[in-house]
Amino acid sequence: MTLAHLEPVAPTTKRPERPPEAYLPMQRLTRQIAFEPDAWGPERKAEVTALFDGLAPEWHTRGGPDRLKPTADALVRGAVPARGRAIEIGSGTGIHTGVLVEHFDSVVSVDLSTEMLGLAPRLEGNFLLRADASRLAVRDSSVQAVVCVNAYLFPAEYSRVLVAGGRVVFVSTSGERTPIYLPPEEVLEALEQVTEIESAATSRCGWGIWTVVALAG
Repeated sequence: MTLAHLEPVAPTTKRPERPPEAYLPMQRLTRQIAFEPDAWGPERKAEVTALFDGLAPEWHTRGGPDRLKPTADALVRGAVPARGRAIEIGSGTGIHTGVLVEHFDSVVSVDLSTEMLGLAPRLEGNFLLRADASRLAVRDSSVQAVVCVNAYLFPAEYSRVLVAGGRVVFVSTSGERTPIYLPPEEVLEALEQVTEIESAATSRCGWGIWTVVALAG
């Protein structure tokens, strides 16, 4: 499958500084999870849960209008249908949830961290669920989109819950300096290993990078 590269949207703010040691270790784990099913187990799950529970009190400082732009751009220019139900993976304190609620009929926001979910806003059309994204309590072929904003890619599980023609939306708000990041080509490759793909597109918006992959209809 050919990955379509759309015109980038230039950033309007200075790129945040972030040393490689702040993102490379988590990027290695992100790649393992996407390509090695055994990379995610009880011990790793407990470590990640504890990490994000500890980050919850200051997580809201990582938001702001510029951080929302790549997600909104992915939905529009990535041609994600504005309907149906979406699952938001790694929703945290709900920084991006409002963008999704405006686009979809309903959004189920999933996170491992109880502390994160406890700080998330209660929005109409939004349901909060503490759950492991590798084993979603969702029926097969029952959602129109799975949205990962700075969140792990579990290819087999996401393809299981998506309807035919459903979308995987993978957004990295700090581009290649995002800790939970995969290059667009690897997002597509990981999904191609578990399901048939109809189309895929990627672009930059600000400092973020997004990839939208449509499953075969």
